[in-house]
Amino acid sequence: MNKVIPASHIDSVIRLLHLIILVSFTGAYFTGDNFDLHQLHMLFGYLLAIALGLRIVWQFLAAKMKVSRPFGWIKRQQMSFNFLKLGKQQALGSQKSLQYLSSALLHLSIFLMVLLLPMTVILGYITETTGQHNIKEIHDLFANLFLGVVIVHLAAIVLNSLAIRQIIFQKMFWINEEIQPKVLLYAALIVCIVIVFSLWFMLT
Repeated sequence: MNKVIPASHIDSVIRLLHLIILVSFTGAYFTGDNFDLHQLHMLFGYLLAIALGLRIVWQFLAAKMKVSRPFGWIKRQQMSFNFLKLGKQQALGSQKSLQYLSSALLHLSIFLMVLLLPMTVILGYITETTGQHNIKEIHDLFANLFLGVVIVHLAAIVLNSLAIRQIIFQKMFWINEEIQPKVLLYAALIVCIVIVFSLWFMLT
């Protein structure tokens, strides 16, 4: 008998990678203009690249392993438009209107983050390898745009939580389901990769 794929689109590996991306971007953003912390800034940038790469791999691996069904990039775009249509059909200012429109904004912000973050990382690497000031300015622009989208993302979460009277951000940080051993193994492997790479980068 085949195992049923869980309905959830979030699992422990996705939560872990989300946390790594969150910490890495925050660290990279606040160390970007400090020359004394340049090596730390680069470490955060490389960790972002690693987390993004692993997240792409896990997008396909999770479904193949029947762990979860993560939403894809195109799916986020479609969901954003669908929620926007539903929101327009509701009375302006109503609870349902707020719920659907904030959901549309939530998925749109994720769509934009997926678009902006890889470009930010790539431009950062090009800046480091070429030393061109104009590339650095574009890199900084993308970093600021990404931060702006993150703020919109957080605002959408707050609005959606108010609309449905439930704190939804906890889904990305609190584990409320049983963790499968194979998922725990992959999560532990990711932690080891992050720790080993960080030590290697800072000590060499």
